[in-house]
Amino acid sequence: MKSQLQMTRRNAIKAGGAALASLIFARSVQADTNILSPTDPTAMALGYYEDAAEVDLSKWPKKAAPGGDQQLCSNCALYASVDATHGNCSIFPGKQVAAAGWCNAWIAG
Repeated sequence: MKSQLQMTRRNAIKAGGAALASLIFARSVQADTNILSPTDPTAMALGYYEDAAEVDLSKWPKKAAPGGDQQLCSNCALYASVDATHGNCSIFPGKQVAAAGWCNAWIAG
């Protein structure tokens, strides 16, 4: 009887360790999404906005030009969708940008 109890405890500890490892892995995968911050130096240099409607048109004339109101990260040639709200951009490797965003590197897709 005693050996069964020890085995049960051992299995419980193993299961607990596996659950903890799974939780840590899930958190690290979530942290790896790397959403681009508008305060990132490259993002600031290119005028990246998470919401294209907030772009300062006096500072970024490309967005103020005819058709500029249609320019979004989601329809840029450099954008690859990840989900409905974010995607990868070749200008910002390893970062995800907002689909509704904009930057001065926008190219018609």
